[in-house]
Amino acid sequence: MKRLVGVCIVVMGLVGSLACSRQDADRARSDSREAQEKAQRQLEEAKDKLRHELKRADDQTREDLDKARDQVRHALSQSESDAEHARDKLRQREKDDQ
Repeated sequence: MKRLVGVCIVVMGLVGSLACSRQDADRARSDSREAQEKAQRQLEEAKDKLRHELKRADDQTREDLDKARDQVRHALSQSESDAEHARDKLRQREKDDQ
């Protein structure tokens, strides 16, 4: 009888440890899955943030280029106007000298 009780205790201990191992494995898989999903969400958020920042930087660059282009056009127009005034003055001097 004592032997039978001892064998039953050992068998119950083995079954209990197998159940615990299975629960631990399931918990570990669940934790791993959750960690992977969290990492995926963080990656998506970082990707969206980077995409937004790149778009903002691109828009800012376009705006800066447009301003620079306008300044160059203005400077060119001003230079052409100054050159035309200088030519007119030279022509006037030539007429005055004659």
